[in-house]
Amino acid sequence: MDKRRIQLVGRSTLTVSLPSKWIKDTSLNKGDFVTVIPEKDGALRIVQDSITLEKEALRTCTINSDLCQENSLLERVIVACYIKGFESIKIISSSRISKKNLQSIRDAELKLMGLGIVEETSSSVTLQCSINPTIFPIDLVTRRLYTLFSTMCDESIQALMNSNEELAKEAQGREREANIMYALILRLLNQAQLNSEISKEIGIHSSEDVLNIFIVANAVERMADWAYKIADDVIKIETSGVRMNEIIRSSIADYSKKIMDICDKAMKSEFAYDVDLANMVINQFRGNLDEEACNIIDDLLHKNIFHGFGELRQIICALRRIGEISVTIAETSMDRAIEKNKICSV
Repeated sequence: MDKRRIQLVGRSTLTVSLPSKWIKDTSLNKGDFVTVIPEKDGALRIVQDSITLEKEALRTCTINSDLCQENSLLERVIVACYIKGFESIKIISSSRISKKNLQSIRDAELKLMGLGIVEETSSSVTLQCSINPTIFPIDLVTRRLYTLFSTMCDESIQALMNSNEELAKEAQGREREANIMYALILRLLNQAQLNSEISKEIGIHSSEDVLNIFIVANAVERMADWAYKIADDVIKIETSGVRMNEIIRSSIADYSKKIMDICDKAMKSEFAYDVDLANMVINQFRGNLDEEACNIIDDLLHKNIFHGFGELRQIICALRRIGEISVTIAETSMDRAIEKNKICSV
């Protein structure tokens, strides 16, 4: 902690000097501008001016591909640099970029919104991100991610009900776009923490918002992964030629509908700051939906469902897991709503 005395300059101006180490670390000079941001707790946050931060964001991250020989390592490093907020990512080699690493670069390019190759030689490739973060309201992007998950889950269950393998494959195909949305959200959150102007433009008003949105987005991304696994099990069932008992089919469809209902309510509670709705989600899942999954699995055994039992059990468990994750969203929305609800006085 560095205590500093407030000084009087002139007749009425109060000033306080800035720590020399901070000045050095931020490369500020005489005449540069800083932005002073009042926080809710009465503190003041001093950051570099948005123009300075914008220039900083344009810096290039250089990756040495010679050190990325393990499978998928280069692709994952590129994704990490994208999420970190770099505008330009340069991949270099001391000799020639290997064929495997070139493929990794192209795979990463396809998985990240706004990223494209702008320059390529035998020993270097430069990727540039063309995204303007201020045109992506964070709530809108998060809703889009949830819509992708919801569609994946609905299509997967419909594929199971109608023995439609092609529909299950369509559901799986949506995972790529869900991953793109998730990476974009992480990039936006990182940029918002660096630049207060970007933060305001995309609808983030505090550091608590950053944490809250990350938790919700991460939860939805995991739900999409489970929806992908449901589709995968449906494909296995159809490939094996197993035909389901109608009662089992009906019970799974009904359970899926209940799970998606609490998922929808959890997301609504998040965006509406609705404590009562969030509490309802938690009570509904823990009150009976958690146990209902076990009852359906027991029913499979009682009806002597042997062929396809493993896949059907995994589908029910995946739906149950999605329900558990929706509880996480509901709990997070309650944390976010504390200061906006009449129940609490802060």
